[in-house]
Amino acid sequence: MFVFLGSTIINAQNEKVKALFIYNFIKNVEWPQNNTQGDLIVGVLGSNAMKGELESLTNTQRIGNQAIKVRFFSSPEEVTNCHVLYVSPGKTGQISVLLSKLNNQSTLIISDGKNGISQGAGINFTINDDKLRFEISKNRIEQHGMKVSSNLVKMGIEVI
Repeated sequence: MFVFLGSTIINAQNEKVKALFIYNFIKNVEWPQNNTQGDLIVGVLGSNAMKGELESLTNTQRIGNQAIKVRFFSSPEEVTNCHVLYVSPGKTGQISVLLSKLNNQSTLIISDGKNGISQGAGINFTINDDKLRFEISKNRIEQHGMKVSSNLVKMGIEVI
């Protein structure tokens, strides 16, 4: 019981840290002009815990003139237009389906699993030397019409 409780606390802390990373990713990516009206939508596929953390972190925040709204999706079929889509570890195998569904929209896909970048994500969480890090594909992000700050690229592990 104690070990389970300990891992639950660690997982909750990881979700908080990842949510903070995601918020900072959003601040360092620029969407095309036609995507800067209305709310900035952050989709979360498959993780209620991440949805809650992102909502807590962003409920009063704005990016430019856009309020940040978080939406939960339990399956790729439910995913609709969003600026950012976090794909939880159990759902990373469905990134190709998501890319087809989102077509050529300017959506920053952030994955949390093995080979997320090679499957089509622009950013992927990874663990290096027991520390949470992220891989980033500037080319993939730019292919979807977004611009990424050079500082964000420098902080991550660039994958081409």
